[in-house]
Amino acid sequence: MGGTLNALGVVRSLAHGRMPIYLLETTRLCAASWSRYCKYVAVPALEGRGLIDSLIALAELLTCRPVLILTSDECVNCVSAYRREIEAHYRISLPSEAVVRALADKAMFQALAERERFVVPRAVCVNHVANLELLRNLRPPLIIKPADKTLVLKGIVERAVRVETLHEAQRVGTQMLSCAPSVVVQEWVDGPDTELFFTLFSCDRSSNLLGLFTGRKLLCTPPGIGSTAVCVAAPEVARELLAPTMQFITRVEYRGLGSLEFKRDRRSGRFVIIEPTVGRTDWQEEIATLCGVNLPLRTYMSELECHSPPIAAASPRLAWRSSVGFRTPLAAGMRAVDGYFRWSDPLPALYYYVYERWVERIQRVVRALTNRTAPL
Repeated sequence: MGGTLNALGVVRSLAHGRMPIYLLETTRLCAASWSRYCKYVAVPALEGRGLIDSLIALAELLTCRPVLILTSDECVNCVSAYRREIEAHYRISLPSEAVVRALADKAMFQALAERERFVVPRAVCVNHVANLELLRNLRPPLIIKPADKTLVLKGIVERAVRVETLHEAQRVGTQMLSCAPSVVVQEWVDGPDTELFFTLFSCDRSSNLLGLFTGRKLLCTPPGIGSTAVCVAAPEVARELLAPTMQFITRVEYRGLGSLEFKRDRRSGRFVIIEPTVGRTDWQEEIATLCGVNLPLRTYMSELECHSPPIAAASPRLAWRSSVGFRTPLAAGMRAVDGYFRWSDPLPALYYYVYERWVERIQRVVRALTNRTAPL
């Protein structure tokens, strides 16, 4: 489900299993749909009743019970809500519906984390402007986020805003609450983007670990609050992050694909959970496959109750970057792998770098100039 760079990495990971792969999206104008390893299937939406009806129709057409892998929050929320219908037609492992809701909502996750004693930043959850007075209990700098991540994906509100003072926090919080029903305000965890780490994992239906990969971000876009631009394996902290990851998996009885993002506090040296990803693959999921831990394929094999190959040791010699526009110093002997381009599968890069990055931009400029000069 989905056609983003995340989905492209999943398609290429699954291709190692040589199974038929169908990619569902609302438009062919997405990088993953051009991969030679999958067949594009148009759907009217990636959420709601339209998606569910399209999934059921596809399963009936294929006359089998395929494995379903999700790559976006909207898909996760929808499939989780309709899971009784979907599970009759597809093989998919998800945490319970209550856990999916709790992990998908930043305010609910903060409450869960505090209850289960996960190490998370100090924070307050605000659903009314009058409650912004609670920010006085926090120490700036602060980061303000909407509780509902899907509002960000729909372009309704910003993903996150860092503020340096309580006065600025009041202003930004008021502005964000005009677009979002609730926000989470966290104390900033001190440290650069290179202190951001993550564990990518997959669990079977009994919450047994199928595979785990530990990585480190080297560059984010935008800096400090954005998505992964460049990342590498991080075997040096694998043992240290295993314990909190397993604690999380056990406490919430996690099933399926997921991840945790951590930041190492520069002052205390401890790892703090920044946020979870529930029910889907992460943006930088392919770095694990490139380093020998193919989590989408392991998930597929588990759903079919087939034996998975042993987990290979992660190679620290490869870096993953979301596009060629992002560059950062790498360790000696390390090679960067572009998220879009592969000699064995070149069309996604051709679509992205030629059409999406240039042709589409030129078309937007031309339309804007045409509208500006058009007679009234």
